[in-house]
Amino acid sequence: MTAFELTADEPDTSGSAPTDAHRAMTALLARVVIEVARRRQDELSGLTETLQDRVLVTTGETSRRAYGWFEPDAWRHGEQAVSELFVNADFADHAKWISPAENVLVTLLHEACHVYADANKIKDTSRDGRYHNRRFGELALCIGLQIERDRQTGVRTPQLSARGAADYRDLIEHLESGLVVVRRPRTLADADAESSKSAPEASADGSGLAAGPAAPAPRARYVFASCGCRMGRRPVTLRVAQGSWRPGVIRCTACGQPFTDGGV
Repeated sequence: MTAFELTADEPDTSGSAPTDAHRAMTALLARVVIEVARRRQDELSGLTETLQDRVLVTTGETSRRAYGWFEPDAWRHGEQAVSELFVNADFADHAKWISPAENVLVTLLHEACHVYADANKIKDTSRDGRYHNRRFGELALCIGLQIERDRQTGVRTPQLSARGAADYRDLIEHLESGLVVVRRPRTLADADAESSKSAPEASADGSGLAAGPAAPAPRARYVFASCGCRMGRRPVTLRVAQGSWRPGVIRCTACGQPFTDGGV
């Protein structure tokens, strides 16, 4: 097995150390997942080329409670459709039994399985991608992930398998030194701070009313969303922090309908 080596990037003229660090980190994520595909080329034929030619590896903020995702044809490069492999840059929010670096590697490998399935027209999920089936489990084992059965999500990949941990030890070391820019996650406190900025300021005469146009009312802190299920006469509701709410993203596994904003 050839040792994984980092190649020097072209000089960057942005003049921003954080920008340079983020670009280098994103490039590292791409090189690591391509190196994994290279080491598994006999078992996952064509994955290396697909990752190099048709997938954009990105990292950044997300309000979704996800370590990452794969979205087919999310970008365009000229006339070519390009898929996205996204890694959540909140590296501090990771499974506590493994290091942030291994958690990122597990995310890259998990999404690489979806890349391979998409390229080879393998149906590896259902329920809008929430349920991972047996075919996905086979790919996950092949690439070096440990799998577990879960009632709601089908197959989970909590960490590397023993084989994966041995094969990718050097990649974990590179990630440990390369994950240098961490995205501060958006929290409920952020939403509250934004709401307080929208409150009217006191006037100079102490009346408590600001001069000029009326200031907008503060946003509610929570969204109460409901699906098609009911408990007696009452709908099943879900409370979500306003800053984390995204319409149509959360779907009920019982009735299959998305949760919709039912008011606050």
